[in-house]
Amino acid sequence: MKKTIWFDFTNVPHVNFLLPLIRLLENNYNMIFSLRDFAETEELFRQKLNKPYLLAGKHKGDNKISKVVGVFERARLLNQMLPDFDLKISVGGDASNMVAKWRGKKSITFDDNETAPNWRYSHFTDFAFWPKAVEVEKLLRQGFKPNRLYQYEGFKEDIYIADYLPDDSFLNKLPFRKYVVVRPENIQANYVNTKQKSIVPDLLNIFDKTNINVLFLPRYKEDMMYSKGYKNIFIPDVAIDGLDACYYSDAVITGAGTMAREAACMGVPAVSFYSGKNLLSVDKKMIEMSWLFFSRDADKIFQYLQRKKRENKSILRSRTVLNDVKEKLSEVIEQMRL
Repeated sequence: MKKTIWFDFTNVPHVNFLLPLIRLLENNYNMIFSLRDFAETEELFRQKLNKPYLLAGKHKGDNKISKVVGVFERARLLNQMLPDFDLKISVGGDASNMVAKWRGKKSITFDDNETAPNWRYSHFTDFAFWPKAVEVEKLLRQGFKPNRLYQYEGFKEDIYIADYLPDDSFLNKLPFRKYVVVRPENIQANYVNTKQKSIVPDLLNIFDKTNINVLFLPRYKEDMMYSKGYKNIFIPDVAIDGLDACYYSDAVITGAGTMAREAACMGVPAVSFYSGKNLLSVDKKMIEMSWLFFSRDADKIFQYLQRKKRENKSILRSRTVLNDVKEKLSEVIEQMRL
């Protein structure tokens, strides 16, 4: 009888990230999928996988107490809703790791954000994958065990960019052919400085004055107000694939790291105006490699975009990262003897 793997998705980028791992394992295992009701996660999952899923929990905003309560609420819901499983795989995941522990099941996690409160799940996971760009000492201090940790070359985004095929019809969904992507700061995340004022209004004003089209991807309903009064801004009515948005753009400017790193891995000019207290190690590595530009000054960002050109990057590097992770993941699951 086939064993069962449970995949848990709590954020939009997790859909693309977990897809190659699902494809690796789907022929040998039964699968269960659960989603958190947040942003375009559910819609993108339907587009990419179109499989039955359980919907449990919602994003609890920027209140720390509400967030903690929300973790336990979601863990309780998942524990009630989920059928039996043998292994859980997720990107981070406080609630899902709790459920796996409660049920005495194995857990594998992927992550690249060492500034988040990972101690909330590190003690519950049986094996963790992290990029080598993150210092191992930081991970050990957060509770990860050295014999249950694998660090791979490259970036988390390489894992799914390796198999990415651009959608030839993507530009037909937009009112323009040339554009930049702008995605606001994730002001409700644990790791950002909510006291900082968003620079999105300044960016949109500059792009309006210089006749640059903007594919605007708001995170929250509150972000929509930034785009009022501008004719050069397009906000999609439905969830779009962030990889396609990056691939066809002239540049990606985002207040969080994922889309910037996706763009950078593709050779697209990438800018982060992350508002967290500390830049992630993976972002620092990309800045060191001149793949990523960081600034919270709209004028400096525009000046950078004026001189930065798109690069042709070989997909072979990303495929090497993916193959390494696939091989290690298969080895770890085999050793777990589910």
